[in-house]
Amino acid sequence: MRVLVTGANGHIGAHVVRALLDDGHEVKAFMREGCDQRGLAGLVFEPVYGDVMDAASLEKAVVGCDAVIHLAAVYKTIANTAEEIVAPAIQGAENLYRAAHKAGVQRIVYTSSVASVGFSYDPTALRTGNDWNDDPHNPYYIAKTRSEQAAQRLARETGIHTVVICPAIVLGPLDYRITPSNQLVMDWPNGTGQTYRGGLSLVDVRDVARAHVAALQAGENCRRYIVGGDNIRVRDIGELLASLTGFRPMHLPFNRTLTLLTARIVETVCRTLKITPPFTYDLVYEVADRYAWYDCRETYETFGFTPKGAEEVLKGSVEWLISQGKIRNRRAQSIQPKRSAP
Repeated sequence: MRVLVTGANGHIGAHVVRALLDDGHEVKAFMREGCDQRGLAGLVFEPVYGDVMDAASLEKAVVGCDAVIHLAAVYKTIANTAEEIVAPAIQGAENLYRAAHKAGVQRIVYTSSVASVGFSYDPTALRTGNDWNDDPHNPYYIAKTRSEQAAQRLARETGIHTVVICPAIVLGPLDYRITPSNQLVMDWPNGTGQTYRGGLSLVDVRDVARAHVAALQAGENCRRYIVGGDNIRVRDIGELLASLTGFRPMHLPFNRTLTLLTARIVETVCRTLKITPPFTYDLVYEVADRYAWYDCRETYETFGFTPKGAEEVLKGSVEWLISQGKIRNRRAQSIQPKRSAP
């Protein structure tokens, strides 16, 4: 197939392009002019430049394509305004579907997030693709929820077969700009982050890419497939990192109420001093004492593979961060023997 990949130079995008080429597809890589393309170095593809907010550039890019994998989005969890995240997500989805419909494209793999699925207060209640985040507070969570709802509506209006991929916490190599996901792992051994009460699902970026490519052939129309891995307590992630690096992050044992109060105070102080807060109330609202745990059986039965385990995923992230000098030198030197041990 000839596949247009939007956001092709991003963390997931670079791996999707690789996976497509390995599978024998032709790739048109849609990116902004002057963007960082280090993740695509050495690959053979057709570059096309534009912006999802520019409908005309999408209309040109999608001509001659059999399918689109839509990844382009603003991925940050702290922003000056919610609109800088929400507007591109929703308008970008609308522009893409209009362009694809005009060009006669029959299939779109749409990248959403578990942010649109939401978290649970109960660790025994695994969420599935049938669940929605009905109480998003953080701009990124709002953007992913609303834009996916827009995409689902547009898919039905245009008749384009749409498979939705909802990745969990995506870790691993080729993340040159360091997404918020890999930053979690970066902050903990550097001593600038803390573990907290709650749980996460970790997945390797290469497994996420593999699911996207598989979704070109498999998957029900307008069905949401969660691409996660091991469901693990945040505190246990800290323990795994300690075994890999020798550095155990501080754990905050506070309940949700106290954690939210702390977040409110920290954010207020930082805003008053005109500095970027390390976290915001709306972000802590999403994760504190909640469980991003999912039942992914349908996903891997549909796409036909098994994802990497949490320890392997974390190891890949740590090795990448060390290779990029993102973990302090003294600590990185201490980590090296740990990760090299048999």
